[in-house]
Amino acid sequence: MQYAPTPPPPLPVSDAPNEPIAHWTHTLSLIVFLLVSASFAHERATTTTTSTGSPLLRYISTMTLEWLLLGSVIAGIYHRRAFFFKAFVHRERSWAESLGLGAAVYCIGFIVIAIIGSALYFTPLFHHRNEDVVLAMLPHTLFQFLGWFLVSLTAGICEEVIFRGYLLQQLIAWTRRPILSILATGALFGCLHLYEGLAAIVPLAALGILFGFVVRQMKGDLRAVIVAHTLQDFLVALIALARPFLLRHQPHP
Repeated sequence: MQYAPTPPPPLPVSDAPNEPIAHWTHTLSLIVFLLVSASFAHERATTTTTSTGSPLLRYISTMTLEWLLLGSVIAGIYHRRAFFFKAFVHRERSWAESLGLGAAVYCIGFIVIAIIGSALYFTPLFHHRNEDVVLAMLPHTLFQFLGWFLVSLTAGICEEVIFRGYLLQQLIAWTRRPILSILATGALFGCLHLYEGLAAIVPLAALGILFGFVVRQMKGDLRAVIVAHTLQDFLVALIALARPFLLRHQPHP
C-alpha cells in the first residue's frame, strides 16, 4: 500500500528579530539611492514650472522605474521564498480580511494626514509646498485615471515591499529596536516625497510610521498596507480634482 507524500510544513512566521535579510552594502546602496533620487526629484520640481509630455507616458516611466527598483531590491535578498511568504501568505487571515483592514488603515491614515496638515497650516513649513507639480501629475481623462490607478497600485506594492518589507526587517535585524526602525523607515519614506515640498514630508512620514506599526502588528504581512497605500495614492487624485468644485460651491456667510 502506497501513501501520498506528506507536504512540507509552511514556513514559520514570527515577529521576533531575525538575522539580516541582505548584505549591508546592498541596503546602504539602496538608502543612498533613495536619498539621491529624492534630492534630484526635488531639484527638478523646483526648477520646472510646467509639465510637458503625455501623462500616460509619465505614468509608464514611473511604473517602470518602480518595478526596476523593486527588482534590484529583491535581487539582494538572501531567502526570497521566506521573504515573500512572510509578506503575502498568512494563514491567520484571508485576503478579504486584509482588504477590509487595508481600507480601515487608509481611513486612519487619512485622518492622521488631515490633522497634521491642519497643524502645519499655522507654521512657516506650510508655505513650502509644490502644489503645481502635484497637480500636473493628476489624471483628467478616463484612460489617464486607469493609468493613475496602475501607478497607485504599483506604488502600493513596490514601495511597501521596499520600505515596510525589506528596509524595516533589515533595520530591526540590525538594531533589535522595532520602534526605532519603524520611525527611521517612516522618515525615509517621507523624504522620498520631497518633490512635493517640505510640507509633505511630515504627514507622509507619519503615514509611513503608521504603516510600519500595522505591519509589525501583522507579523510582517504587507497586504493591508498595500491596500491602504494604493487607496491613498489613487483617491488623492479624486480629492484634489474635486477641491476647486467644492470651494466654488461652498455656502458663503
